[in-house]
Amino acid sequence: MDDGQIASAGGRVETDVIALYQFKQGTGTVAYDTSTVEPQLNLNLFGDHEWVGSWGVTFSDGGKAQSSSGSEKLHDLIKLTGEYSVEAWVIPGNVAQEDSRIVTYSGNSQDRNFALVQTLYDYEFYSRTSNSDAGGAPLINTPSMDEVLQATLQHVVVTYDSIEGRRVYVNGELIVEDAEGGDLNGWDPAYVLAVGNEVGEATNKINQFTITNIPQGIFENIEL
Repeated sequence: MDDGQIASAGGRVETDVIALYQFKQGTGTVAYDTSTVEPQLNLNLFGDHEWVGSWGVTFSDGGKAQSSSGSEKLHDLIKLTGEYSVEAWVIPGNVAQEDSRIVTYSGNSQDRNFALVQTLYDYEFYSRTSNSDAGGAPLINTPSMDEVLQATLQHVVVTYDSIEGRRVYVNGELIVEDAEGGDLNGWDPAYVLAVGNEVGEATNKINQFTITNIPQGIFENIEL
């Protein structure tokens, strides 16, 4: 991690970014939203966490970064377009943890607008639509037999739109997709964005991973 360098080449999708976390502070209890879209959606750090080199945070044993109130700007801007993507650089702490939140936009462990989750060797993507339940199920996940998720630095992107449905990319490769679209009218603006653990509660298991900025982790409206 301490040897990480900022990418200088192009190729990143940076248009229509609505929330951006670069983790440049290196200390303190706030991960700042450095996007240009107001209001800023800063995340407060709780529980077991540690700042690491090259702009990142390690979470374990219930640690998380969570917005202090509803994340209305995510709701309003994403619902307006009906499409979104979530991008993150992640180092899973191990391949034994199950139902471990990486990024969640939710009200509790059962109700969510979306979530990126780890279960063993799989990345799981929940997305609430008119064709899902209140928790975003049925989920889409990377194939277990392929053991895509590894305890090493990985670039993960999940996308959704009403035409193409859901997609999961790992290290630039499309791993799994479905064409189950639908609208986002059921999204709840009062739900909260969190990284590292579930909103409003601590789990009994250890969710252990590092999320970092190489060069950045973003939430964005995608252009099709």
